Amino acid sequence: MKKNLKKSINGVPPFKLYEQYQMIDAALLSNYRKIYSSFRGTGLLRNNKEYFLFVDLHKEEYAKESINCKDEFINQSYFQWETPNSTTQTSDRGKDIILNNDRGVSLHLFVRKYREIDGKSEPYIYIGKGNTVEYLGEKPITVKLELENEVPASLYDEFVQKV
Repeated sequence: MKKNLKKSINGVPPFKLYEQYQMIDAALLSNYRKIYSSFRGTGLLRNNKEYFLFVDLHKEEYAKESINCKDEFINQSYFQWETPNSTTQTSDRGKDIILNNDRGVSLHLFVRKYREIDGKSEPYIYIGKGNTVEYLGEKPITVKLELENEVPASLYDEFVQKV
């Protein structure tokens, strides 16, 4: 099934809240210019003042501790996210993330519960934009994001339910 993806207008991607996207969909919508082989499934993409955070809530048991982040919903209005391991508070990327409001940076959050189910890559759910309200640490920085839209209870429950 082919998706009908509209290009971004004035540099703002037209993402729909709580819709499903693959990482490449988000890249295409935001006019991201890197080679598509860089879309591994999770991580951080940046296009000018737009940052796209792709999070797997449940890491595979075999994941290295270095990539086994403590990304999680705190409640329906807040999300805890760890930056890539190389990010410092004094780097441009670190400043953009921890001072996103002051620097005019949008942080777009995409979340999925599992990377794969039955060998098939799962899509992300677009949670919307978030703004940094607290942060601590270095390499990685642990960031508390206040979500601009409260996550609906049914979706929140699905994300936090233990299986």
